[in-house]
Amino acid sequence: MQYKPLAFLAAGALAVALIAAGCSKSQDQSSSTSTTSTATASAAPTTGTQSGSSSTATGSASAGKSLFSANCSSCHGATGTEGGIGPSLKNEKSRKNYAQAVAWIKDPQPPMPKLYPSPLNEKDVDDLATYVEGL
Repeated sequence: MQYKPLAFLAAGALAVALIAAGCSKSQDQSSSTSTTSTATASAAPTTGTQSGSSSTATGSASAGKSLFSANCSSCHGATGTEGGIGPSLKNEKSRKNYAQAVAWIKDPQPPMPKLYPSPLNEKDVDDLATYVEGL
C-alpha cells in the first residue's frame, strides 16, 4: 500500500517531463526552421548574376521540359506544378530569379538531390532553369 503514493508521484513527474521535453523540441524545431530559412534566403542572390549566369533565362524551355521529365518529375510531379515529395514549382519565378534557379539546381539543399555536374551539365542546368522559370 505504500507504493501507491510513489506511483502517483512518479507518474506525475513523468508527465511533466514529457510535456516539458515536447515543448522544448517544438521550440528547437521552430528555431531551426527559421534559421535554415534565413540562411537559405541570405545565401541566394537577389540581383545580378551567379556562376556566370545572367538573370535572364538563356536556355531552351523545350529541352528543359525533357530534362525535367527525366530528372525531376518523380518528386515535383509530371509538369512541376503538382508537387509530391518535392514542392510544386508553379510560379517559381516569383520566388527565385533565373540566376537563383540556376544556383539552386547546381547546389540544392537537402532533400533535393544534387544532379550537377553529373548527370546534368551547364547547358542542361540552363535549359532546366528556363523551363522551371516558365511554370
